[in-house]
Amino acid sequence: MSDHNSVLIYLDTNMYSRPFDDQTRPDIREEANAFLEIIRAVKAGALTLLCSDILMFEVHNILSHAKRIKVEDYLRLCAEHIDTSREVLELGRQTESDCRIRARDALHIASAVLGKARYFISCDKRVTQMRQARCYRRLGRSYHREYFSVMNPLLFAEKLRKGEYR
Repeated sequence: MSDHNSVLIYLDTNMYSRPFDDQTRPDIREEANAFLEIIRAVKAGALTLLCSDILMFEVHNILSHAKRIKVEDYLRLCAEHIDTSREVLELGRQTESDCRIRARDALHIASAVLGKARYFISCDKRVTQMRQARCYRRLGRSYHREYFSVMNPLLFAEKLRKGEYR
């Protein structure tokens, strides 16, 4: 269970994989560094990680055994887990349709919303664009989430440094 003072966040699969991607690209290196900054905040107790069945499924299917083992090490930091349920699947279908995103991304969003995460963080620009974020926020409100925000790791790391994530 998460600490009441920490903020619950959901990182999708590409976030956990970022440190093991091609670090010669500056954008990937910056996102990997932001991920590591987020992990330090998790270890310090400021943030709590939410995991889901779709996240576990995608990690289990990482082709590189070495990469999969390293990503699984990060998943051990997750303090909360949301199982796939009828409600997750229904919200996933609605998110896919209303927000026009891929089914797996929609299941990640649905898991984050129903798992009561405050933030969903992804490196996928198609998932984090403003038009999409507004759509997710609207769906989140319909599930009684007062605040649900989707953003890239660079923006979240900046909020973290400024103390503006609570």
